[in-house]
Amino acid sequence: MNQILTFDCYGTLLDTDPLYRLIADTADSLGLQPERAVGVYCAYEDRLMYGEDFVPYPLLLRNILSYCDMELNTAAFSPLHARLMKVHEQFEPFPDVLPAIRQLKDRGYELCIMSNTTRQLMDGHLSRLGGLFDCALTAEDTRCYKPNLKFFESAETCFGLRGKDHCHIARGYWWDIVPAHKMGWQKIWVNRSHLSRGRAEESPYLTISSLSELPQLQ
Repeated sequence: MNQILTFDCYGTLLDTDPLYRLIADTADSLGLQPERAVGVYCAYEDRLMYGEDFVPYPLLLRNILSYCDMELNTAAFSPLHARLMKVHEQFEPFPDVLPAIRQLKDRGYELCIMSNTTRQLMDGHLSRLGGLFDCALTAEDTRCYKPNLKFFESAETCFGLRGKDHCHIARGYWWDIVPAHKMGWQKIWVNRSHLSRGRAEESPYLTISSLSELPQLQ
């Protein structure tokens, strides 16, 4: 039995769709293409999070919104910063999450979270997750964002993973499954998007479509 389970948070445990709906609805209200606006947001999130030096998550979001204004020739996105932070605070667990996590907790697993977020946001997320998780590591703690291997190395130390039976569970393939493979971790890909398959390069890993399948595997 795996004694320690680590989880990605956004998109794996918590539903982040309200963030993208805010961007899409704002674009729609301006007569812009919602899909393009969301694409611009995601593109700059990747560029700033992974291609630049580390900045705190709230500042990162502010910078993303300013680039959205630049790319979409508007001034409507930068003023969304406070609302975007509030949306983050209100992320809810997917329906399959709490029942599965309770089962794993009842079986004695140690449950940990690794997330590209702030400590303050994480404290709220842990409450919405029912107080079921034992510990969490954030980008604010590590001063880097996943998939930077420094984050995963910090998790090994923080959670005491070395020499322990451990598995990492995540929806984000490039953000989590690829670096977990590089670390030599056991891993389970939560394929919520129902992609046809993952890559053979990161094998072996198990694939599930929701966390409701997870207790059956452990």
